[in-house]
Amino acid sequence: MSRHITYRVLQLFHKLTNRTLTLIFGSQFREKYIPVVALLKTRLFPEYSVPNPVVSNDLIEVEHVELAEPVLQNTIPPIPEWVLAEMRVLGRAIDPAIYPTDAFIASCPHYIYPAIPRPGQIYEQLIQQCTVEHYAICFTIPWLKRGGADFVTLKHIELAHKRYEGKVLVILTEPGDSPWLNRIPEGVDILNVSEFVSEVSHEEILVILSRLLVQLQVDTLHIINSRHVWEIVCRHGLALRQRTRIFASVYCDDYDGYGQPVGFSRQYLQSCHKHITKIFSDNTAFPLLLQKTYGYKPSLFSVLKSPVDMEHIVIADRHPIGRRVLWAGRLDRQKRPDLLADIAELMPDVEFHVYGDSVLESNNDAIMKLEQLKNVMMKGHFDGVESLPFNDFPVFLYTSQWDGTPTMVIAAALASIPMVASCVGGVGDIVNEKTGFPIRDIEDASLYATAIRYALKNPSEAESLALAARKYVESEHAPSAFELALFNTEGYFNCNALPPLENA
Repeated sequence: MSRHITYRVLQLFHKLTNRTLTLIFGSQFREKYIPVVALLKTRLFPEYSVPNPVVSNDLIEVEHVELAEPVLQNTIPPIPEWVLAEMRVLGRAIDPAIYPTDAFIASCPHYIYPAIPRPGQIYEQLIQQCTVEHYAICFTIPWLKRGGADFVTLKHIELAHKRYEGKVLVILTEPGDSPWLNRIPEGVDILNVSEFVSEVSHEEILVILSRLLVQLQVDTLHIINSRHVWEIVCRHGLALRQRTRIFASVYCDDYDGYGQPVGFSRQYLQSCHKHITKIFSDNTAFPLLLQKTYGYKPSLFSVLKSPVDMEHIVIADRHPIGRRVLWAGRLDRQKRPDLLADIAELMPDVEFHVYGDSVLESNNDAIMKLEQLKNVMMKGHFDGVESLPFNDFPVFLYTSQWDGTPTMVIAAALASIPMVASCVGGVGDIVNEKTGFPIRDIEDASLYATAIRYALKNPSEAESLALAARKYVESEHAPSAFELALFNTEGYFNCNALPPLENA
């Protein structure tokens, strides 16, 4: 048995017998017993020894030994007296090894709490980019990519800028490119917090953002898919809402690899819904689902239908060519490029023109399959729905697995192109049996193929359904309806009594 193990065994035995003998024979016996134990320890195990204890005033004291290196006393702050007092008591009552002798104190490492200046420097850099001390409205978004939610975000920003020119702030919170950032109106302040995410911890980013939102005294905070700010509202929502009215936009669930619904509404809303003034959704289906699942009050939600950009919508001048199908969107898991490939494979006599590239996670196998099919033409990315050649195609195909009310479907309806679409989320509000060809069993590629063949074979009927879809969108998704809904939302704008802005 090694000396160290022997020492530890004897030390444990001492702890047990010390308490027992003191209870039996009293404190006077202990005053004589402890010095003997200390002497034996010094003789047998000098490497663990402490200076000889002496009895004074019914307490065991330890003779003071000067430090070998007095310089330490000048460079290291002393251990607080209350700590030393507790250690003396423990050393007398339990184990002499923890008695705070000078040798013991000299061996204690000193920990200095690190000074981390970078979060403060980042905060200073961001606050200096702000052109005003107070903002009427702040939008927190992850980025500004090409997509339906990003298009609606731009419409929110544009409307706020018309109302509060020079007092609108946009905060980007997630790393990633923002190809549509140049579409934000001039005069809107932009803080790109995402540039600093890799420099500090997640907790420090939350602190920086929290201080910004409080310091800038934002009247209205609108969260659109910003994970960081959702988390801030969960943690500090009570503090934020003392000065700020908090709004959020939710559209639909996402789904993980196990097919389970995930997303901001699932992860954060239960913890912070009491701090939120109103939650916007672009369709009726998703708020009803959340109310049914979690018991939220209906008054928490407001349906705000996505606006269309009337400047880019013209009277349809349709001249469809041949047996061709138009598909447009992100080539990622949500939009189901694998299902598109299966449909195209079932219809070798029909051309499929595919517009879009991978924006989020890639489905490489599906993309490779599409590229190998002879009847599929990969057209690459497009810059907004207004750039798509709707007029040249007899059918538009939409294959999303889940969705809110997609801007793509709205644009297709306004272009008066017959639609074959998966009936998910808010898609069913636009594409139903009276306005197009909804597919309710969204996994069955043969149903899409059958609907496409019917539309190609019966163009007059298909075009008539498409006109009905256009009329619905022109009525329900007009910019004036979008603006009126926001101005009628209590607390969103300070001047709720003002009439809605005229269309620019």
